[in-house]
Amino acid sequence: MFDGIENREAFVPHATEAESFKAKLEAEREALLSAWIAFLELQRAKKVPFPPYYADAFYAATKIKKKDNYILNLLVEGKDIFSSLLDKINPDIAARLGLGEELNRITNYLQRIEELERELSFLKESFLRDKLTGLWNENALEKFFNEVVMQNIFEEDYLLCYFDLDNFKAVNDHYGHKMGDRTLVAFAQFLKSNLKPKDFPCRLHGDEFAAVVVGVTIDKFLPFMETLYEKGLTLKFPDGVRTIKFSVGITNVIASDTLGKALERADFSMYWCKENKKLKPVRV
Repeated sequence: MFDGIENREAFVPHATEAESFKAKLEAEREALLSAWIAFLELQRAKKVPFPPYYADAFYAATKIKKKDNYILNLLVEGKDIFSSLLDKINPDIAARLGLGEELNRITNYLQRIEELERELSFLKESFLRDKLTGLWNENALEKFFNEVVMQNIFEEDYLLCYFDLDNFKAVNDHYGHKMGDRTLVAFAQFLKSNLKPKDFPCRLHGDEFAAVVVGVTIDKFLPFMETLYEKGLTLKFPDGVRTIKFSVGITNVIASDTLGKALERADFSMYWCKENKKLKPVRV
């Protein structure tokens, strides 16, 4: 590669230049790091998207591929075909042709498919709904997060709120679990009535709830949530009316999030709120 020793010696940095060479590398590193941080801040604010390569990677990591139920699809397709035939066949003519029994079998077949569809719909709803409160459950939250939030993260603002009722154990201990259940149901209604129809409130477990808030920035949403936080939930107990207070943590959902990461941030913020009750909901 080199013509002579002189050229090789000229190529190798001298010891006296090592410090300046190291300083140059450090300066380049700092410049690249500053540029990367600036880019991430813009992305977090949704002012610029990720480059397509990275966006595709994030979408691929969170996207749930919808697997068709082949057998059910065949049954539904058959139901449509037979329903269309029944609409077009005159029963009197079918009877004269000796097809009355076949028509009855088709009618029974259609009824059985409709029953199967209702049963599957019920099972799906049971899998995604909290039985006590009627809110969505954690299964539904994960599905919504992956299939809706992550697929629209560059077109829409999303916040994740984490709620925890204060001193809920005391309600159960003093009034019994029946009153505790009434309190959970009331708080579920409190969330539904104060959030928009396209928002996504759910019960996680126990007295912990979450909600995905759609189409609003944290700066605009925070004053509204602070008002709810100060107000609390008024509920009638056997010995009088009481105000149920709650703690809440709020975080932005960003493109690199998983549901677990977003919940962890919101949960951390909620506990900060619980430990600092004189302060209001905080941003992570």
